[in-house]
Amino acid sequence: MREPILAENLAPYSALSSTHDTINGLCDALEAVADSLPGNVDRQSCRCLSQTLIPLLERAQQREERQVFPTVRLRSAPASAFERLKNEHFEDLCVAEEASEVLARLARDEEVNKEAAGYLLRGLFTMLRRHIAFESQFVSGLKPPQ
Repeated sequence: MREPILAENLAPYSALSSTHDTINGLCDALEAVADSLPGNVDRQSCRCLSQTLIPLLERAQQREERQVFPTVRLRSAPASAFERLKNEHFEDLCVAEEASEVLARLARDEEVNKEAAGYLLRGLFTMLRRHIAFESQFVSGLKPPQ
C-alpha cells in the first residue's frame, strides 16, 4: 500500500527531472551553435533549433506549471517562489523567440552579426541552466522523504 502513495508523491519530481533533461538538451544544442560561430555554422542544426526551440521550451514550462507546481505548492512552498519561476519562464520565452529568429537567419545564411548572435545564444542557455539549478534546489527541499 505504501508504494503507490510514494510513486504518486514522487511523480511531479520525475516530471520535473524529465523536463530539465529536455531543457538541458536544448542548452547543449544552443551552446554547440554558439561555439561554432563565427565560421563553422551548421545550418541544419540552426534550422532544426529555430523550429523546435519555442515549442519544446513552451511544452516543458507548461508541464512544470501544470504537473509540478501545484503539487509542490501543497508542501507549503512560498507563493513568491512560484511567481519568480513563472516570471522567469516568461523571460526565457522572450529571449528564446529572439534566439529562434537569429537561428533561422543563420540557417538561411542571411546577414547576422555573429558576435551578437553568440552572446544571445550564450545568454539564453545560461539563463535556462540557472533557472534549472534554482528550481532543482528549491523543489528538492520540498520533496517528500523516500
